[in-house]
Amino acid sequence: MTRQASATGAGRTGHSVRPLFRWAPLGLAAALLVGCGGSDDDNNGTPPPTAGAFSIGGAVTGLGAGKTVTLQNTGKDDLTINANGNFVFVTRLDSGIAYAVTVKTQPSGQRCTVTQGTGTATANVSNVQVRCENLAAATYTVGGSVTGLAGGTLVLQNNGGDDLSVSSNGGFTFGTALAGGTGYAVTVRTQPSGQSCTVRNGTGSVVSANVGSVEVSCGTVVALPEGDWKQELCVVVRPGTWGRSLWRITRQGDNRVAGQIGVATYADANCTGAGTVAGPLTGVGNVAFDRNGSTATLTAFWGLWTQPSGLTSRAVWARKGSRLCIFGDQIPTAFPTAVSVESYVDTVLPNKTCYTQN
Repeated sequence: MTRQASATGAGRTGHSVRPLFRWAPLGLAAALLVGCGGSDDDNNGTPPPTAGAFSIGGAVTGLGAGKTVTLQNTGKDDLTINANGNFVFVTRLDSGIAYAVTVKTQPSGQRCTVTQGTGTATANVSNVQVRCENLAAATYTVGGSVTGLAGGTLVLQNNGGDDLSVSSNGGFTFGTALAGGTGYAVTVRTQPSGQSCTVRNGTGSVVSANVGSVEVSCGTVVALPEGDWKQELCVVVRPGTWGRSLWRITRQGDNRVAGQIGVATYADANCTGAGTVAGPLTGVGNVAFDRNGSTATLTAFWGLWTQPSGLTSRAVWARKGSRLCIFGDQIPTAFPTAVSVESYVDTVLPNKTCYTQN
């Protein structure tokens, strides 16, 4: 099944996974330490802190005999602990520097959670609490690590639920443990302001151990398309007049645009020049993009299309070179990666149903 939607003034041909809307005009397409125990005054032979004024530490409770838990501070400075008691990270912090203690690797058969783990260093910190508990028999946690998060809050989901808010880099673990053999699928529900986060190693099945290999990478938002875009396809509107479908895209934020559609008309059969907008444009609602991805030659944006009527559908917008291709998607997505988007785009480019800004 193909997924591109197009129409002409004389007739309509449609190919879509899910129609974007039903009343389209002409041509529209739709530092290194293994530590345990000890206190601020007893480092058990470990190297002294490397820099800074204040130490960051706390206590671990509930850790099972023979088990280990690895902690991080602000997504680094790994500290592996194999016994209950006090801990201190190797790297000290200067006054005014933020800290955020997370669990990078959970102990087998247990789940550890951090409380009082974030703040700003203005004195030695020793009140971070890491509490571990046994999981129910034959159940396992799903988690991983977040990198590149510059601020704001990222909300992750597993299997479409179990929402987990993340506000710092480092390890994360979903609250709900899964029985052995159960599948998991980690996705981004809410992107942090001004950034876009993508998930790697996000799907699979738990077998007989906790899953800690999910990788969430965040980066600055890739610029969304905006302005006027005209379909490459030139068709007859009426005798002596030719036309190209027109999209007018207005950005409403880092991840949201509003769209209007219409037709640009021309006096020649090649639709050369700027053309003339024929009549008022029609609003077609908003698209809220929730993720993007890239290949070496294409950037894809996945989002939820909300039409003025309230009808919603999934859509993919893809930029390749000077072209913008817009087509319908479905749930679950038919295009899980930028590579799959590009493969489809390459099949529709010869049809001239994508858009340019000339």
